[in-house]
Amino acid sequence: MVVRVGRYGYGVSRGWAMPRTGPQCGGAEGVLAMRRFGVNRQRLGSALAVLVLALALAACGGGGAGSASPAASRSASPAHAARSAVRALDAVCTPASACHFTAGTYRLGAATVLPGLELTLPAGWSSTESTPGLLSLLPPGQPNNTLAFWLDMVAVKSSGPGHGTTILTNVGGTPSALTAWLTHDRDFLIVSKPASATVGQDIKTTSLVVGVSRSANYGDPGCPANPRCADLFTASSWGSDFFGIGGSEEVRLYLGTIHESGSPHTFFVALDAVDHADLLRLEEAAKPIIGSVRLPSGAVGG
Repeated sequence: MVVRVGRYGYGVSRGWAMPRTGPQCGGAEGVLAMRRFGVNRQRLGSALAVLVLALALAACGGGGAGSASPAASRSASPAHAARSAVRALDAVCTPASACHFTAGTYRLGAATVLPGLELTLPAGWSSTESTPGLLSLLPPGQPNNTLAFWLDMVAVKSSGPGHGTTILTNVGGTPSALTAWLTHDRDFLIVSKPASATVGQDIKTTSLVVGVSRSANYGDPGCPANPRCADLFTASSWGSDFFGIGGSEEVRLYLGTIHESGSPHTFFVALDAVDHADLLRLEEAAKPIIGSVRLPSGAVGG
């Protein structure tokens, strides 16, 4: 993933970087998008910033990377336990202070990509990014592979001058428009053709697997696999960060429409892996999580 973080674009360890959105432990900013999925990330504003900072400090208080997140380690009060077995995922997770989860169902809290979203995680999963810009989840034993949740991403110029930061205003933000663009841009290799798929119980999506075409000419040595790199998306909260892939990296996308408070949004689930073999491993590990997704109260699948 890139932000340019991901292999060449994601995850800090991969080369590129992923975007981040919220304060990090120690005052640094997050990183989760192409510049993000590998090297850079995001921001907020006054009163809300104070609230997010308080959450970040609470999340970091338990120690650095490897420590359990509050959601995973806090003991619920008897009253809360009786009320619900669902745990809150409201900590600010970062590469420097990852959140580690025990098996169970979690509900995203405020200042997350989709507050109220619920998903059930098997034991051993962790997160290095939980912000308004995205939720990234890492399976045990697969440190370079990521399951990500995004909302309302937009298409960007895939290669050449202005790649990643130039929004393609002629490409719509709906699942059908984004799918049409991905399948016609020559920088992308369609490994698995678009097909209907359901996320959770009622989120109808279009799913496809995208890689980088061998004819891609990225034109930026900042991507280790240059010229075989390509950028896909950014979001309004990502600033100059973006998501891209490079080399043998592949990403399975689920693109669907949800409605919240009467407004339509494009819901993204992305499984980003080092190569095709790793993608198959990631798909198997993520299957129960994707099947468990429940939208916030009042939101419905399109």
